[in-house]
Amino acid sequence: MVPNADDLIGKPLDASSPALRHLGRYVEFLMGLKQDGDPALDRHIETTLVDLVALALGARGDPSEIAVTRGLRAARLHDVLAAIKSGFHDPEFSSQSVAQRLGLSRRYVNDLLAESGSGFAERVLEMRLHEARVMLTDAAHDRLKVSEIAWTCGFNEVPYFNRRFRRRFGMTPTELREASRRTK
Repeated sequence: MVPNADDLIGKPLDASSPALRHLGRYVEFLMGLKQDGDPALDRHIETTLVDLVALALGARGDPSEIAVTRGLRAARLHDVLAAIKSGFHDPEFSSQSVAQRLGLSRRYVNDLLAESGSGFAERVLEMRLHEARVMLTDAAHDRLKVSEIAWTCGFNEVPYFNRRFRRRFGMTPTELREASRRTK
């Protein structure tokens, strides 16, 4: 993938290279990953690492295009998902803000998410609902009103929160909280 790769031994890499930065973040992510020995996931991780290393070393031509398609897109998707995880509490959070933060276009962010199975709004909603569910069942948040939990999780409107929560979990936030208190 990298012509004359042996000539690169001992030479410093360009620290400003986007591929090298993505490689570093991907390795950090992998260090925290609890792997269950899934062969398909192992192959995907291996391919992504090889692609990112090739790009960091200066792959050109067809190998570079393949690596960008596989490795760099996977690393960027990871960055997008991490940005969503850290920012979903903000009611003004948007794919545009993620794109600006990562130096990508909004369309590219949305395309990456769509390729991975669910869009930006779906992912943010799911994270907000999950966080609300955790808070509603945690005794540490018992003194908070349901509306306060909704706002803390990034919802602007309590009726919308209640509808989406019921649709997702089959009961209202209040019903979940009461059921949780009974089981403790």
